[in-house]
Amino acid sequence: MVDQKDPKWIDLFLDIIEKAYLGNDFHCDKETFRLDPTLVMPADFQRRTIDSHSSYESLLKALDPTFKSLANSEVYRAKTGWMAKGLSGHNGRKIRRITVGTDVFLIPDLSKQQSVGIDTSGCGNKETIMVVCSIPDYEGAYAWLEKHLKLPRDLRKNELHWTKLNPTYRDLLLSKFDLTLSICCDGLLVIKTNAFIDRRGKMENIFTNLIEGCFSGYENDPTQKGLRPNLKHKFFRATNSVQIHCDSDFTPLTPDKVVRLLVQTLAKQNNGYFENYTPLFANLRSHESKPIQIADIIAGMVKTKLFENKEAQELVKPLPFDLRKMIKYSDSPPKAYFWFA
Repeated sequence: MVDQKDPKWIDLFLDIIEKAYLGNDFHCDKETFRLDPTLVMPADFQRRTIDSHSSYESLLKALDPTFKSLANSEVYRAKTGWMAKGLSGHNGRKIRRITVGTDVFLIPDLSKQQSVGIDTSGCGNKETIMVVCSIPDYEGAYAWLEKHLKLPRDLRKNELHWTKLNPTYRDLLLSKFDLTLSICCDGLLVIKTNAFIDRRGKMENIFTNLIEGCFSGYENDPTQKGLRPNLKHKFFRATNSVQIHCDSDFTPLTPDKVVRLLVQTLAKQNNGYFENYTPLFANLRSHESKPIQIADIIAGMVKTKLFENKEAQELVKPLPFDLRKMIKYSDSPPKAYFWFA
């Protein structure tokens, strides 16, 4: 009789997800499968007919019949099934479930560490896009960009950089906008403004007011009254006591000061009191920081998709900006957008 609780079965399940995602060799019995980077779907383990068009499909076909039989009941079993255990953590290993449209993917959580990346991207000669990216797994996100999409690093700085990508790679990213965003982030705040170039006040006040303007005001708008404080609290939870990586794009503010201002502003409640907050600054330059490089790619994608190509898309939603916070810029009001998984 097959022991459904034998850990070797869930270990095999998690091994397939991780090695397929990374494109590693997989040893099964006496055969070695040289896998290309592949996104695993839960339904893969329940396929009855498998065409061997790839090494991954050949692997699925060669799996132990006992594993295949158990997969029919154990992959989706609530609370105690393989997917449920992988999502909550099993023997130091975790997976993430990504949903894009009707497709569901299972990917490994490689870093098991939440982080935040802050970066900017120029939008024409006068405006800048700033992004705050909540990144659930920067190692997994980087593997998607580097192994699956095969984005090349800038040879001089040895880092991924949107402006260094040729049109082919940019078009590839834009064609996979929803999937890339969902793999790389679980939350995103976007602000488009000319205030970083046309400075009409102290940079510290400009930065703080840009963040506050995303979440204040609109008290009489029923669609915004509950949404804005909710969003602010979500972004606070995503940034508080989390390693935040920031490029030096906000001079004269230093990156550590930007991180402190961000978390402090999000901690401020409507009554003027502050929630307890702990800014954690990751003191790394862009070529040393994968979260900064990920944020750079996301900023470039968002800038091109929303503002240059002006393409409609469903994920990133507009967030009305409270112009009272940036009244000096009433001639060119900031625009804000957000997304949460």
